[in-house]
Amino acid sequence: MSKRRYPLLAVDGGGTKTIAVVTNEKGEILGTGRAGATNYQVVGEKQSKCALQAAIQAAVDEVLAGLAVCGTTDETVEKAAEDVHVKNVRDEDVEFDRAVFALAGIDTKRDEAIVSNIVEAALTGLKVEVDKVIVENDCLSALLGATGKSPGVLLISGTGSIVFAHDGKGNFIRAGGWGHRVGDEGSGYWIGKEAIRSVLKMYDGREKTKSILARMILEHFGFGHIEDLYNWVYGENYSVDDVSALSMVVEKAAELGDEAGCAILDRAVSELEQLLYAVLGGNDAFHSGSFSLVLQGGVLQHNHYIRQKILNSLKRTHPNLQLITTHPTPIHNIIQRGLG
Repeated sequence: MSKRRYPLLAVDGGGTKTIAVVTNEKGEILGTGRAGATNYQVVGEKQSKCALQAAIQAAVDEVLAGLAVCGTTDETVEKAAEDVHVKNVRDEDVEFDRAVFALAGIDTKRDEAIVSNIVEAALTGLKVEVDKVIVENDCLSALLGATGKSPGVLLISGTGSIVFAHDGKGNFIRAGGWGHRVGDEGSGYWIGKEAIRSVLKMYDGREKTKSILARMILEHFGFGHIEDLYNWVYGENYSVDDVSALSMVVEKAAELGDEAGCAILDRAVSELEQLLYAVLGGNDAFHSGSFSLVLQGGVLQHNHYIRQKILNSLKRTHPNLQLITTHPTPIHNIIQRGLG
């Protein structure tokens, strides 16, 4: 049985999807695999392991397919790729110098132990050998990959929200990230939920603001009445992702001057600022010297209003911050974490 060795396996696993990549020593991606959620708090330990295995195997299969078709003619490339794609990782031992598993759901020491066991079981089941395995919170991994050992802050506002910071001396601080049931303030899900609450209040007459938000939300879902929205919220088709998608509807309403939409975005800014200042306020490293700021997540990447408000606020209070913009996707920061 032959063996193939690669420098790095990097895995970014969250509550909705998982991406695994195999890279060379320069961090160039050789193969990519995708699967469903790996946050064990969302899908359970068994499904988390299965998703990890599916993503890793798909990434390795893509690398093997690329090796198999190298040098072939155009007519044989597609067939060769298909033949190799069905090859199981067990047919050829794969080794890595290092693997970084940046996974959501690692919030406590107990989580860390559970997820480490899941990762070990996934690798053992695939017969994948790794010299050094790093298992850590996905946000922490992305922060370290983007900023290295220098002081830095990572603010994420996507479906959820969280802040991670480190002072360059090995001390890490976190705020938020408590999930959609009790936290994630300022996130896409929070914005969507606030929009629904606002619409229901206006329907009751508890909120007198003139707003086009209700009409836009109903049109977004294809509903004919507010009661349809209510039934959906408490029905089996309700999902966190669908509520989070309403943040784009709120943004469009705000761009049209809608008072309710603007008020929701302003509250989102306030919540995200609270997260930031919770980690910045108690550490001299962020006041006395320069530090890097990384913004990630759909809300911060695409909602110009929220992004600019936060940056303007931080520049007034922390003029030494340096915004890092060279991070197209979290997996690239995770790769840097693995190579660093």
